[in-house]
Amino acid sequence: MSLPKRHAFSAWAGLLGGALSVAEGILILSKPGYYDYDSPLDYLVLVVEGAALLVLLAALSGLHARLATGYGRAGTAGFFAALAGTALAGAGHVGAVPFFDFLNTGGMVYPLFALKQGVFLFGGLAYVAGAILMSTGYLLLGAAAARAGGLPAWCGFALVAGLAGLWLGNAAGWISFGLAWAFVGYALRSSGG
Repeated sequence: MSLPKRHAFSAWAGLLGGALSVAEGILILSKPGYYDYDSPLDYLVLVVEGAALLVLLAALSGLHARLATGYGRAGTAGFFAALAGTALAGAGHVGAVPFFDFLNTGGMVYPLFALKQGVFLFGGLAYVAGAILMSTGYLLLGAAAARAGGLPAWCGFALVAGLAGLWLGNAAGWISFGLAWAFVGYALRSSGG
């Protein structure tokens, strides 16, 4: 049975987002001090992370389309929180290099100077707010997806485990988050229309 185009696209987005997240973890392993922004690889880490999060927006939309009728209000709230948080974190990460650069080096006065530059402060704050909103959304969405019945229950558990990995470890966290999304993408792909 072939998938409707939107489900097939979101399944591939889950697989691609998962692969980019795993690549993010491997890049971090190869350059643990990537947050110093002193080499081109540091900026590649930044772009890959932003791209991974932004690609996952399509995967989240497909997951929602597949499960929306079965996971209730908590799942719907989780979807919208995860979608908004992932968008904020992805876009904010790409626009916040100077914010993170000065924050990581102890230049806590930088946000005051960044008020004049606007976008960098906004990028940093958007990333932080996005990460919090994304985390809340993934917890609700994962719990609801495990009960919804439209996909195997392990998909919901994978989302929560991937999120926990992000909070527990840098490189390993991105790898576990990527593997979780690769599994969810695979489940979307193999679940039929």
